[in-house]
Amino acid sequence: MRTVLRKHNNRFRERLAAGRVMALLRADSPAWFADAGLVLYDAGLRVIEADLATPGALDAIAVLQAELGPDALIGAGGVRTASAVDRCVAAGADFVATPTFSPEVLWRAQEYALPIVCGALTPTEIDAAWSHGPAAVQVFPVTTAGGARYLEEVQSTLPEVPLVPAGGVSLSDVDDYLDAGALAVAVGPALLGDATEGGRLDELAERATRVAAAAGRYA
Repeated sequence: MRTVLRKHNNRFRERLAAGRVMALLRADSPAWFADAGLVLYDAGLRVIEADLATPGALDAIAVLQAELGPDALIGAGGVRTASAVDRCVAAGADFVATPTFSPEVLWRAQEYALPIVCGALTPTEIDAAWSHGPAAVQVFPVTTAGGARYLEEVQSTLPEVPLVPAGGVSLSDVDDYLDAGALAVAVGPALLGDATEGGRLDELAERATRVAAAAGRYA
């Protein structure tokens, strides 16, 4: 199982590093997730996370996978319990992401050899999370902690840990975080705007293309 998990984690990190951006979908309803996902995919953003705070997010994962195909990685975010991991696996999620560090959640994901991006904030939390074998550590909420400068300091202290900053990340921050050593950057509202609420998909396309171009300089 450890060998299989290591293989899946490595493959996930490679896919994430290829695009350098994880797009976060969250809304009152997933009705527009597929439309937004197609725009993100066409712009070159192929790692997409549907937050469990959205009712019906797990059903949306299957829809996104069917629409986007195997070139996209579709995961579930906001995972905080072992039972939520079970539901994500049943829904066919390609990965899960957590806002917090929970050994129980990490262990359950590992039982399925499912890549997990584990949330943590302080160097102590990040180090502890990494010792439990996630694919990467999501530094959340990174903006509150000091943004790119904070991430750079953490990365210099823990250079072996692949970090994904999340929480309040703006489009103009993407370059700074990647310069600071981030494996990838998780971007939500600043990227999606009102697209997940039935808003302007053309404006989403412009933002997604701009972000993909910026991230592409680091791929």
